Amino acid sequence: MNGRWLPEAGVKSLDKYLVPNEERVVFVVRRHWTILTEPILTTLGSGIVMVFLAWMLGERFADLANIIFLAWLVVLGRLVFHIIEWRDSWFGSTQRRLMLIHGLVTRKVAMMPLEKVTDMSYGRSPMGQLLGYGEFVLESAGQEQALRSVTHVPHPDQLYRLLLSTMFIRTTSGRTPPAPTTKDAGASVPPPRPTPAPDPVGKPPAEFPWQERIAEFLSREDEPTVRTPTSELDPGDD
Repeated sequence: MNGRWLPEAGVKSLDKYLVPNEERVVFVVRRHWTILTEPILTTLGSGIVMVFLAWMLGERFADLANIIFLAWLVVLGRLVFHIIEWRDSWFGSTQRRLMLIHGLVTRKVAMMPLEKVTDMSYGRSPMGQLLGYGEFVLESAGQEQALRSVTHVPHPDQLYRLLLSTMFIRTTSGRTPPAPTTKDAGASVPPPRPTPAPDPVGKPPAEFPWQERIAEFLSREDEPTVRTPTSELDPGDD
């Protein structure tokens, strides 16, 4: 998968933890390389001290100099470990949640559903403005979440706008419920009832057939009837 915010290695890493056919990756990035500042400075500083001590000890304390060099190799190995861990750690988002995948020996996945995010902001220190990274701070209702802040986020301005647009689209657009299926239930779903068409406007209501009902009642022989003389109905006719 191509794209600036969708590197192939990152998308494959996130795909392992996505719900099939329900989520899509919006962006995924590595955290800024400045997260390795402490291991790098520690390795460089200890290397300088190691060279100085080896020069001071000289050949008279060669064994001690070798021990110091081996100790520095351990510090160098720590730096290599952090570099490999950084390359295999990813920060990304789907249309439903934020995810932070990190850890080399123990793999950890921290996530935050976007529907629970009530507020989000990011800050950039002077060094972050100079080198191009920031920190995302997520606020949510309820208990403290596993993913509350993400430090050393690269390209914070662009990713902040991209993440906000994803949240706004999810908030304003309604979700269409899936159509009912009988694949798992094994039962047939009755077809929906047809909706009767409304009566045209202005159509008079159907009249009740009073005359036919009265004539039917009078024609029954088992019921007593009272017949009024014609003279009483029409006194004008003699």
